[in-house]
Amino acid sequence: MEAEDAFVCPPPPGPPPLLSENQLLHLARQGWLTFDLPDDLTETVADLFTTSADFFSIPNEEKVASYPAKSGTEFGYYSVPEEKEYITFRCRVQTASSSPSQRNLLFQKLEDTAAKAWEQSGTLLYRILCDLARWSDLDPSVWDAILDGTLSMPDSESQMTYTLLRLFKYLPTTGLAEKHTDLGLLTMCIGSRSGLEVVDQIESINKDPVWVCPSRDARTATILIGNTLRALSDDIFKSGVHRVVGNSEGRDSVVFTLRHSSRHDVDFNLFGGEGRVSASELWKFLKVGKVNINMVKEMREAQRAQLRQSIEKSNGEVSIGHG
Repeated sequence: MEAEDAFVCPPPPGPPPLLSENQLLHLARQGWLTFDLPDDLTETVADLFTTSADFFSIPNEEKVASYPAKSGTEFGYYSVPEEKEYITFRCRVQTASSSPSQRNLLFQKLEDTAAKAWEQSGTLLYRILCDLARWSDLDPSVWDAILDGTLSMPDSESQMTYTLLRLFKYLPTTGLAEKHTDLGLLTMCIGSRSGLEVVDQIESINKDPVWVCPSRDARTATILIGNTLRALSDDIFKSGVHRVVGNSEGRDSVVFTLRHSSRHDVDFNLFGGEGRVSASELWKFLKVGKVNINMVKEMREAQRAQLRQSIEKSNGEVSIGHG
């Protein structure tokens, strides 16, 4: 071995770095980051927009029958009158048929393309999480158990975790989503047109929220930090506050939300905290205080009332502390 070879640094653990230090700093402080999509994901998203447009064009009763709503707004097809319609994938739903109909072929193509987008998006967000770990002087292996089974679309409900992919069709002008943050680690939002807005948390200090439009087309994604990552970092990483405002032409979007696995306890010691918590307990904790902004309008007030009761019962009983 030559002398100079002894001083060559080994590559960092985990996948290759993706973001620059300035990008990581922006993401941590603001809770969001715009990111130019790689060519393969850009192509997949374009295919997904085309296929989802065909899906949304069929009669509502067929969409409801093929993708029935389950788990609140966490699974299946939903319609919010005068606002939007969307389908949430947590796993594959349709099975192959020996004599497929035209509809079944459409559903199969939709799920195949969604699964491809899921895998490509999951890989990209995993790389960002590894960058954040290295930037925080943590080993990227801290994500191994947390992401178990989340980086590809499960084949059945029995294999599901909390991760999901949603396809939205927002109506012209009236299609919107209220101000909120996301459950999960990281969310990737890709829209066909403008409409997504995020809060500039630096400019908004001590004044009303300053809203900015991070991206305007499907070649650029907006990465958002979710409440799970905020909790794991003990609030060092800020959750990305965002909303969708009306667009006169309407808007389609692909939203991939990477959440913690349901298969393992979450060890806060790996992140400088204390203790372990089951995946389900962490999920319940993070949902306290969260009103799902995609619930059908008529159900929102009932959900809020139920939430208030839940907060009253659990107040002081659940805590996830860091040292």
